[in-house]
Amino acid sequence: MNVSSQHDGIIVPDWELPPNVHAAVTARAFGNLAVHVGDDPAAVLLRRRQLQRSLKLPAAITWLQQQHTNRVLRWPFKSAVGDAAYSDRPQSVCAVLTADCLPILCCSDDGKEIAAVHAGWRGLADGVLQNALASFKTPAANIRIWIGPSIGASAFEVGDDVRDAFVARHSSNAEYFLFHSGKWLADLASIAAAECLRAGVKNITKSDECTVGNNTNWYSWRKEKAAARFASIIWRN
Repeated sequence: MNVSSQHDGIIVPDWELPPNVHAAVTARAFGNLAVHVGDDPAAVLLRRRQLQRSLKLPAAITWLQQQHTNRVLRWPFKSAVGDAAYSDRPQSVCAVLTADCLPILCCSDDGKEIAAVHAGWRGLADGVLQNALASFKTPAANIRIWIGPSIGASAFEVGDDVRDAFVARHSSNAEYFLFHSGKWLADLASIAAAECLRAGVKNITKSDECTVGNNTNWYSWRKEKAAARFASIIWRN
């Protein structure tokens, strides 16, 4: 993945942002940040506090209860079920946790609106990314997108049900599926990028990091089955 800097397991993506907006992603070296994967809750809390301090975040992260929905929560919010967070307020933070699913960060060119999206195949097929983009008052042509480390096309084997769900959403999604050994290989990141383009977004930065193929740097649910989670964060000062 192209990075502008990396320190103690925290990576700053090589993604051009307005001066008042910042983004970061935690690598495996930083440690697990999810409380629902069997890790010691006290250890997770310590890491979350460390993340807050290291990034000098302007507000505390309210972690989403991610359940592969298409629900977008508007900041500030109390902890609630949702798979995307949106804010048009200064001093705000949006974050998602992933381990194979797509972490997608969004920002308006003027730096006044931000969002973080957790997009597994179910959420993406149900419109979570579309809903997040629709939350912006800024025209889509003035929104920039970062698609972070996720399961790559060579590792994401799916059945007909997954392909059918995306082709039903848009027929051109068929090109992002390759039939191989009785299964389909799905390019989830390219599907997300195509959805952004159809919505009118032109500025898209996509990571080439596969969480399965580069499991030494990232957590992967598909490879580890009981995987921890890394965070992708965007904030506005």
